[in-house]
Amino acid sequence: MGELMYNAAIVGCGRISSILDDDPLRKFVSSHAGAYNTVKKTRLIAAADLDDEKLSNFGKRWGAKSLYRDYKEMLKKEHIDILSICTWNSTHYEILKEAVKAGVKAIFCEKPISDSLKHADEMVRLTREKNIVLAVGHQRRWDKLHNDIRQMIHDKEIGDIQQVTFYYTKGIANTGSHVFDLLRYFFGDVKWVFGVYKRNENSEDPDIDGYMHFNSGVSASIQSCDANNYLIFEVNILGSSGGIRIINSGFDTEFFKVNESKLFSGYKELEKIETPFKIEKKEMLIQAVEDIIRCIETGKDPMCTGEDGRNALEIISAFHESARKGGKKINLPLKNRNLKIKSK
Repeated sequence: MGELMYNAAIVGCGRISSILDDDPLRKFVSSHAGAYNTVKKTRLIAAADLDDEKLSNFGKRWGAKSLYRDYKEMLKKEHIDILSICTWNSTHYEILKEAVKAGVKAIFCEKPISDSLKHADEMVRLTREKNIVLAVGHQRRWDKLHNDIRQMIHDKEIGDIQQVTFYYTKGIANTGSHVFDLLRYFFGDVKWVFGVYKRNENSEDPDIDGYMHFNSGVSASIQSCDANNYLIFEVNILGSSGGIRIINSGFDTEFFKVNESKLFSGYKELEKIETPFKIEKKEMLIQAVEDIIRCIETGKDPMCTGEDGRNALEIISAFHESARKGGKKINLPLKNRNLKIKSK
């Protein structure tokens, strides 16, 4: 008998679903379709999108023969094991409900997980009740570099954490979702936040600067920059005996250790050192799909669960609530589960 294969389908034929793999500067698989076409145990059998042109281009690009304008029709007609949801976050809940009814084995949902904590709570409940794998697309959890850094932090190789600063662009929900999931992955659950609008406060997905405090005692500041000038996704982690900078959207890092100052007698400073481990090729989406398959076969949870996605959305919601109230400190967990969140 041949190796067991899993049928994959995608709702939404936009950037993360397909188009990012047409960027000649990207030297790694950057789309859900690309990952399904690369992993040996998956075959991409169908896709759905309301845009006829996107749907047609998707079919030609990936060889998917079954194309639908109505995802519900696709779920009824096709035998789907893994469904990727790559649409606006306001649609995730309804699509997931239909996928659960259709009996899929796993759902790979893009971030943010949904448009409200109420819907996110339901998404987690529905998939848990039916033993359906729910993975959320915070890709850095499947990256070896970020996992090595997480282990360094936990092993206190840079000592006790003194301060963390994160710089980001393109919205508190869009990029912020990645920011908050990564910070939770490194430092644990958040106790409280406060935030203020940096600019475009009337935007559907504004930039918010702020401060967050973790149950572990670590604190972090988040600072937004204007994406019209440049993109940035950078974190600076300062410990008592060293430091780590994750730069260039996680494709490069800098490491530091505390040494005697070469400039001032009687003082110590951070000195840059060589990267302590090999930085491997980025294949996060491939690793994510392979992880989902392992979860189907073993019953284990994925690296980024529905609960993880919901917790990132909760932090986004808390920053929104704080900024709307002029920078008021907001404690987590949030009691208001109905706040609507839009993402770029």
